[in-house]
Amino acid sequence: MAADHNFTIEHSFTSPFKNVYNVILDFTKFGHFHPHMKTVKVVSKTQPNEIEYEVDEELLLLGFIKLRPNYKATVLEIEKHKHIKYVSQVKKNVYLTIDFTFSENRETGITKIIEKADVKSNPIVASVFLNLLKRSHLQLFQNFNSTKYTA
Repeated sequence: MAADHNFTIEHSFTSPFKNVYNVILDFTKFGHFHPHMKTVKVVSKTQPNEIEYEVDEELLLLGFIKLRPNYKATVLEIEKHKHIKYVSQVKKNVYLTIDFTFSENRETGITKIIEKADVKSNPIVASVFLNLLKRSHLQLFQNFNSTKYTA
């Protein structure tokens, strides 16, 4: 039986809003900062606000079991400059949805992203996967925040 597991993280950036938004919108740019994504390629662009990518990752499970997931991810721009959604089947019976919502404080120059990730899978797999995902996304946003990236 599949169970839902999820987390919510808030990320803050001093980088210009446009740069932050473009990294989340373009999965090839997102993959550049992701600690496990090795290649990200555009597969199809079915609508102006929907792009499908093929992703190759490499990571260690429990510190010594090498995994090389290959999957397709769809990036949807739900509301321009406000809401982006990622949807993918990462493995058989492992379904991932991530919603990113954006806000910008023009006075302080701070861009905030609220990331809500939801995994549907059996409870053990979902728990392990969500833990890996959360750690990798914290690292991804730390990688991004430590660069002077321009979109």
